[in-house]
Amino acid sequence: MATKMKALIGFGKMKDDELVISCNTIIGAMTDNVKYPTPAPALADIQILLADFTAKLAVARKRGSPEDTALKDESREPLIVAMQQLGYYVNSVAQGHLSTLLSSGFPTNSTSFGNQVPLKVDNVRLSDGRQSGQVRLDFAPQKIATIYEYRYRIRTDNPTEWGDRFTTTSSRGNIIAPLEVGKFYEVQVRAINTQGVGDWSNAATILVR
Repeated sequence: MATKMKALIGFGKMKDDELVISCNTIIGAMTDNVKYPTPAPALADIQILLADFTAKLAVARKRGSPEDTALKDESREPLIVAMQQLGYYVNSVAQGHLSTLLSSGFPTNSTSFGNQVPLKVDNVRLSDGRQSGQVRLDFAPQKIATIYEYRYRIRTDNPTEWGDRFTTTSSRGNIIAPLEVGKFYEVQVRAINTQGVGDWSNAATILVR
């Protein structure tokens, strides 16, 4: 008997970063999607839950107090429940139709698409931007990646913590700015999809002009 295709709703098993990326991917895919005219819960309501969780996640990362972590975890639960409910809606509408399922942005149990976490990003290249203090970032794309994250820091003999992570959907022409002229910077990239997060790439280095 053929396996019925369905959207997977294992959000509770995702790490915090994976949950944020998955929610953003799904909300983006389902917004104005004619195949899903009446999402339940409403996407706007899920967006509010996601914004609350994202904000509390940022605070917990910055300060790291037990209270901040507890608040972050408490805001995570209603978001997971809402995404699971949205998955039930998607499955009820799609009725196992694979292309309809994939258009929702949800991961599926398709043998062709399921369980494929992105690989480590290769061929990370840095070059001078058009203006002083800018760097252009390019890297090898991955077909199964939904989005990419990159991070950077000044290269020193005693490396500091990496800075904030930035997201992009393009593997070409990403501009990093403003940077300190005359400093060496190093950059890493990783690929993400609804199945998980790939490893960070090897660091690429450039002298900012």
